Amino acid sequence: MKRSTDRRVQRTRQLLQDALISMMIEKGYEATTVQDIIDRANVGRATFYAHFADKETLLTSRLEDLRNSLSERQRQAPGSLGFSLAMLEHARSHLPVWSAIVGRDSGALVLQRIQSMIAALVDVDMRALAFKGTPAQRDLAVQYIAGAFMAVLTWWLDQGAKLPPEEVDAIFRRLVMQGVAGEWGLRANSKGRAPHLKSM
Repeated sequence: MKRSTDRRVQRTRQLLQDALISMMIEKGYEATTVQDIIDRANVGRATFYAHFADKETLLTSRLEDLRNSLSERQRQAPGSLGFSLAMLEHARSHLPVWSAIVGRDSGALVLQRIQSMIAALVDVDMRALAFKGTPAQRDLAVQYIAGAFMAVLTWWLDQGAKLPPEEVDAIFRRLVMQGVAGEWGLRANSKGRAPHLKSM
C-alpha cells in the first residue's frame, strides 16, 4: 500500500513540476502563479499545498532533481567538472525551457538559483582536487568557475545550442582546469583535468 502511495505522490509532484515548466515557457517564472500551475496540472489547490508551500519550493524540487542527476555524473569522475557535459546535454534536450529562462528578464531568479546549484557542484570538485587554500580562496575559485560556466551556457543557448555539447564542455573544462592549474604552477592533462592540486 505504501509503495502505491509513494508512486501516487511522485506522479502528483511530477505533474505539478511539469505544469510549472510549461507555464514558465508560456509566461515566464515570475508571471506564473500557483493558480496557473494548478489549472495547468488540473489538480486542486489543497493538493498543491499538500506537496509544496509555494511555487518557489516547487521550483526548488525540480532543481533538486536536476542537481541529483548532475551529482551522479559528478561522482563517476570526481574533480573533473563532470557536471558540465551533463548540464549542457540537459539544456539542449530541454531547449524550450532553457530558452524561456535565458531569454526573459523574469528568468533572472531561476538563473541565480541554477548558478548557486552549479557553485555547490564546483565546490565538491574543488574538494576532490584537494584545494587546500583558505575558505575565501576556495570560494573565489568556486564562484569564478560557476560564473564562467553560466556565461558559457547562456551564450551557447543564445546561439541556439548549435555547437555540440561535447565540444563546448571540452573547451570549458580545458580553459578552467588549465587556468586553475596555472595559478598554482601545475599542468592539467589532455582532458583538462589537474588531478594533483596538492598545494591548493
